[in-house]
Amino acid sequence: MSDLEKLVRRRMQEEYAKGASAEEISKVVRDLLNSIDLSGDGFDAIAARATTGRA
Repeated sequence: MSDLEKLVRRRMQEEYAKGASAEEISKVVRDLLNSIDLSGDGFDAIAARATTGRA
């Protein structure tokens, strides 16, 4: 499993644990994927930015 897949799976599990609906989880995943800049090579920076997350 790639780092991106792990990140997405973890975010989905976090939202599910909070009791988020399927629509809310899909929005979080969509926002996460839209925030990723594929032109760079610094996935760690992307992961750190993406996991600063929602309260």
